Amino acid sequence: MALLLTFDFWFRPKRFESERLYAQLGALVIKRYVPTGGDLVMQRLRRRNPGSRWVKPNVQSLCRFERRTRLNESVHLIGFSGGTLWAAYKFESGSLSLMNLSMALVLACVFGLWPVALQRYNRIRLYRAIHACERRRQR
Repeated sequence: MALLLTFDFWFRPKRFESERLYAQLGALVIKRYVPTGGDLVMQRLRRRNPGSRWVKPNVQSLCRFERRTRLNESVHLIGFSGGTLWAAYKFESGSLSLMNLSMALVLACVFGLWPVALQRYNRIRLYRAIHACERRRQR
């Protein structure tokens, strides 16, 4: 638990972050095609099971999903870092051409940084929903 609090400053949205910013960065595009619960996957799943939802309309479920966005973001950041370092090492050792380095960096961004934008977009929306649920509960 202490480790989570240590990194809380990283995961909390910053002042400049907004849904609009992440939408402009393409978070909604990737949200549509994510194989682990994107819009297209959920549409297909809901045809068979109309009640399927990742998040239920309560604070506990929202908080659980918020923790999952942190885990997903961490995994993608680690993958991006590892992929970038590996590509740089291979290029420096001469076994990777400039063209292949470029392709590796593009893939690292697409599969590493772009999903991070989606997780941060989701977290901003989750915080808004959590605060709304808490305000409703206090009334």
